[in-house]
Amino acid sequence: MKKVGIILRDYTSKTNNPIFAIREDLIYYLQNYNIELICIPVCFKNNQEIEFRRVEKIINECQGIILPGGENYYDIDLKIVKYLYKHNIPTLGICLGMQIMALNFNGQINTLPNQNHQKKEKYVHQIKIKEDSLLYQILETNSILVNSRHSEYIVNTNLNIVAISNDFVIEAIEDPTKSFFVGVQWHPESLFTDIYSKKIFDYFIQKL
Repeated sequence: MKKVGIILRDYTSKTNNPIFAIREDLIYYLQNYNIELICIPVCFKNNQEIEFRRVEKIINECQGIILPGGENYYDIDLKIVKYLYKHNIPTLGICLGMQIMALNFNGQINTLPNQNHQKKEKYVHQIKIKEDSLLYQILETNSILVNSRHSEYIVNTNLNIVAISNDFVIEAIEDPTKSFFVGVQWHPESLFTDIYSKKIFDYFIQKL
């Protein structure tokens, strides 16, 4: 059985305790596939060289890695993504995960000037997809509706920018020279009945 690693993010619990966690909808979504899930906690405050060597061993046991959404990112996140890219390990970045991927390639993050991309509705806005992209090949359409739960956004990156929203926020990036190196700004794992979300995860699992 193939293994998919998920990098856990750091959060603060309701009782103000620091925890490592992941949104349950991602776990529920991936239960539809015949894969083993490996949750990878990263002690962001530890010595980064020592911590990376520990994480590297776990990553090497996996056939693919998911970089999920979260609130904070750290230098070791960039180191992990560089390793995934160098070793051509299939990588799916979601929300913050996509932003970390972009930062590795001269990307910049900025704060959105309004709340248009931070809403609880199932579908919040439309995105336009470049027809010469891998994402277009996967989804077989140049436009879909997505959810949106982020307050920051990528300004630019040297990775291929392959989808944007109507207000010109970068919504997807990729490197087509890799087996699978794709980041999306929305949360496909929260859209359980969405055919395009399924296509993304199906293709990712297929490339493991």
